[in-house]
Amino acid sequence: MSTVHHALAAEDFTGYLRTYHADAFDGSEPVEQVWDRYHLPEGTHVVNGKAWDRKKLLRDIESRRALGAPYELHIHEVNVEGRLAAARYTVSTPVLWKVQSATETAVFAEIAEDGRVARTTTFATTGAGWSGAGGETPYDSESRPGPGTVPAPRPGAGVEPTPAQDPAHFLHTYYMNGYDSAHPVAEVYDRLFTPDAVHEVGGKTMQRSGVLRALEESRARKHTYPVEVHEALRDGNRFAARYTTSQGGKPSKTQEVFVFGEFAEDGRVRFARFLLEPGRGAL
Repeated sequence: MSTVHHALAAEDFTGYLRTYHADAFDGSEPVEQVWDRYHLPEGTHVVNGKAWDRKKLLRDIESRRALGAPYELHIHEVNVEGRLAAARYTVSTPVLWKVQSATETAVFAEIAEDGRVARTTTFATTGAGWSGAGGETPYDSESRPGPGTVPAPRPGAGVEPTPAQDPAHFLHTYYMNGYDSAHPVAEVYDRLFTPDAVHEVGGKTMQRSGVLRALEESRARKHTYPVEVHEALRDGNRFAARYTTSQGGKPSKTQEVFVFGEFAEDGRVRFARFLLEPGRGAL
């Protein structure tokens, strides 16, 4: 009798990612049975801005199984708050020597009462890569928030929250004041970010001086970035959020953005990775 434990999302989201991919890619059970073990059959799923129904998702699993190739799953980051979860991971398949086909995925999920996944919104891009974790730690233990860290307490009445206390408020403030010439750009930045904060935007890395210059240039062009936050969650010293803003500073064009970040002890942001909707332009 099999003793394999199939972790559900509510129990252990990292474990769910591992056991689901193992059952889906390497398993012999019908793909319908595998999918329904971990997801609600009537759940809703959006991939790169397009709705995928159950049939399309099952075909995708069948296509992956048909390759008959080994795979590597590197889980980079997992954040969970209540019934919401957000994760980044890479699935890679050998092509030639150390060259692999790598699919980088970021997902926001809602967990149903029975522990299965009820809804997902996903960004996924596939390209060539090297064997390994791609510069990030390969160990699942490092994908979780810092040991002993807990979300910052909510602020008192009438007190403006720090980014760590309210990530959604942080995003609204950053976009509203950062691109508004009425607010000194350095003051806006230093209120929200630490001096050594690292920003990764669409794969490009910047620090304070680069971000200030980009904000000043956008202000000169009269760019505006109204923000609608769809979901935001905190887990220890980390956060993740999914929101919609303008594309290229033009409100007539919109794009979805995922952000994964880390807070400093003083409540400001010390690292933020902004993932742009695949196929859309930069912020």
